[in-house]
Amino acid sequence: MMNTVTVRILVFLLSLFILVTVCSQISMQFQDKYVTETAVLYNSAEKVSFQGVYARNESVVRGGSSGVLSYPNADGSKIANGSVIAYVYKSENDIYVNHRIEQLKEEVSLLESAQNPGITEVAQPTFISSLIDNEYQNIAILIAENDLETLAKERGQFQTLMDIYHIVINEETDFNAAIADLNSQIADLERQRREPIDVITSESTGYFISHTDGYETSISLDNIGNITADRIKEIIASPEKEVSSYDVGKMVDGYEWKMAGIIDPNSADFKVGSSITVKFSSTPDTVTAVIDDIIETDDPNESVIIISCDELTFSLVQRRVERVELILNDYEGIRVPREAIRFNKDNEKGVYILLGQRISFKKIAPVYECDEYILSQISSDSSYVSIYDDIITEGEISADLYIDETETGTDETAPDEEDDVTDDTESETETSPESSTETEQEHTDDSSSEDGGSDDADDGDIWEE
Repeated sequence: MMNTVTVRILVFLLSLFILVTVCSQISMQFQDKYVTETAVLYNSAEKVSFQGVYARNESVVRGGSSGVLSYPNADGSKIANGSVIAYVYKSENDIYVNHRIEQLKEEVSLLESAQNPGITEVAQPTFISSLIDNEYQNIAILIAENDLETLAKERGQFQTLMDIYHIVINEETDFNAAIADLNSQIADLERQRREPIDVITSESTGYFISHTDGYETSISLDNIGNITADRIKEIIASPEKEVSSYDVGKMVDGYEWKMAGIIDPNSADFKVGSSITVKFSSTPDTVTAVIDDIIETDDPNESVIIISCDELTFSLVQRRVERVELILNDYEGIRVPREAIRFNKDNEKGVYILLGQRISFKKIAPVYECDEYILSQISSDSSYVSIYDDIITEGEISADLYIDETETGTDETAPDEEDDVTDDTESETETSPESSTETEQEHTDDSSSEDGGSDDADDGDIWEE
């Protein structure tokens, strides 16, 4: 009896092993029939980078006293007529004393806020801990972006949260002793404080920059349109000239600025009046600008481009010359290999998708086309290609493997006979415009074109002709 049971178990296991092996071999043979490419989200854009020269309407501010300057406002701040631009002190120590007093007063304010009973009595440790984690992430991002101005503000919030947490978990009862010590340090520094020997005020309203470069009177919004390629190269080679020791800074009349640079006219399809996105080497921020002019030069590979913008930030007033990247026609969609594109019997453009051991036809909605691929619009409609679909690029499609998708909104007809996806004798005909030889593209693609037309497919053939 024992031997019979053992034999039956062994026979069952052996049969199961053989069945799994056979199914695996069949599945592998089926999979080997097709070459697929996973549909992924993709970006495509025309880009060109160059070193540009800033032009702003600027006027130099000069002082009458020699000494060390202290600026109460950050660069790019709006200054009203008659407002203080700078203080002049005899020594740097005078500036340090004033700065240290302000720092210690801020510390006192943070500690007083942290021990406020209205906050500490109702705050929960887990909630404060989550806020601390979020603030830590924000600080890490700001450090990576080198955003020191915002970092100073976030640092204060982070310290306050840490102080509140120490009180909530009973690690501290209050900060009265620390506050008293800080106030004592402030009192000592107050006795060392010296008044400035001069105060410089603004004679007009504008946006202040605490340094000059010698080009303030020679480059302006009015004359930047006349700049030559040689002049641009000259400024790039020497972005700062000798300036007067009495220069305090400069005032910028308004937010508007322009930039002139040299580009290869064949690198991208830039046109006057086009709106573009501008990226800068000095900051992660981007702005939207307009192409004012493209001026031909004697060199067929060089043109002077003039762009204008009305967004002014701290980073955009720190230099005269900066490397920028202009981005035109930025498209996003699902990447579909061009060789996989076919037409069904309803003359709808799409691709075949591998679903396990079955095949389905899904439509595409092109938003951008180039020689290697098409970007299809992202859609919630299941009849259109979706992210992570396995798109068939090579292999024969037979009727017995085809899925009729009428249940999901499409009405596809199975192929009448087997067809070969890799047959290159019949392919889609596209009309492609000129493409740039130096156009940069996100990911790895280096070419671009406009949407092209396609020939109609015959009613009896699902393949593209």
